Amino acid sequence: MTTIFSPDALRIKTEKESQGRRTVIYSAKGQPNFMYQICRDDLPALHPAFCVNGQIIDAFFYACYPGSLHDGELISQPGKVPACHLNLPEFRQLAQQTGPGFHLSSNAEWAALMHCIDQQNNIPDGNTDYGRSLRHPDQSAVRIDGKPAGDLSGEANTLTGSPHPGWYHNQQLTGISGLCGNLWEWQTGVRLMAGEIQLIRNNDISELPADAPLLWQAVDMQSGQYCAPGMPGTAKYDSPSACLTGNGGTPLLSENMTHYNGDPADNSYPPGLLDGPFFSMKTAGNLPVPHLLQLNGLAPYGEKPQTDQIYLRNYGERALMRGGAWYSQEFAGVSAFCLSHSALHRSATVGGRTAWIAPRG
Repeated sequence: MTTIFSPDALRIKTEKESQGRRTVIYSAKGQPNFMYQICRDDLPALHPAFCVNGQIIDAFFYACYPGSLHDGELISQPGKVPACHLNLPEFRQLAQQTGPGFHLSSNAEWAALMHCIDQQNNIPDGNTDYGRSLRHPDQSAVRIDGKPAGDLSGEANTLTGSPHPGWYHNQQLTGISGLCGNLWEWQTGVRLMAGEIQLIRNNDISELPADAPLLWQAVDMQSGQYCAPGMPGTAKYDSPSACLTGNGGTPLLSENMTHYNGDPADNSYPPGLLDGPFFSMKTAGNLPVPHLLQLNGLAPYGEKPQTDQIYLRNYGERALMRGGAWYSQEFAGVSAFCLSHSALHRSATVGGRTAWIAPRG
């Protein structure tokens, strides 16, 4: 465990209740943030989330709740209205305004948490059916629009936190809430450029200012290593069909693009898309799946019965969201992701949360 704080009453209580895994980190304006410690040793091998600008870190702290806006900061507290109707750059700026070490969740951090959850054989539940769980309809939460759970009208996202242990990553109320359903959550460090998968190396984006230029890398399908974008043989989400007016099927991980579902330069939202179960994704020509993509939650290790959805447009520039929303039903989950919108997209169904890494001198 990483010891970084002097004790106070709230912090002592929080850490005692969670056997030291949850703590409280105060924002620049003194607002408490409930954060969960994800340790490097929680996974059997070094994950990219624990490598930041060439340095290995022992842990990062992940917001226990989707971010809510208070006094210009993105705060992790229960019982709050989660922030939405903000684009990716706006969420990044607000997260960094929260204080030193705070940043918007990176894909590397979400993926590390996803692998921790899988290692424990947990399947977190959540608001996947308009204020309630589809799997357990008797489990519901307070909708922000005041309407009853199950009502198909209105904005059916719910207040942060939940009274149901199954809605937390570790099946305990002292875990991380809201990873399945409620709101799609913006993630930094991954984008899709005309179908090509591009990443920021490791977890370097966690320390970059919101307005800093980004050094994007592609992934070579044969070697599995980072390479320059646009090189031959980089990993791409190809379409199994040339469909331009609906769902072309589950994306195919490939070193070549044979079918775009729209104009490669088009950043808008025509009807052509790809939509299918994450764990059913295959590679073209039975190529091995690059381990780097598996570590980053962008390709599966193998087939599983979960129906977590992947939803993307393999044309234009697309930013990453994860987890699903209140309407996603059986297609929500920690492995679900969406690469169908630009980074400037704003919606009632998209939020974000912070993570924190101890600042280095």
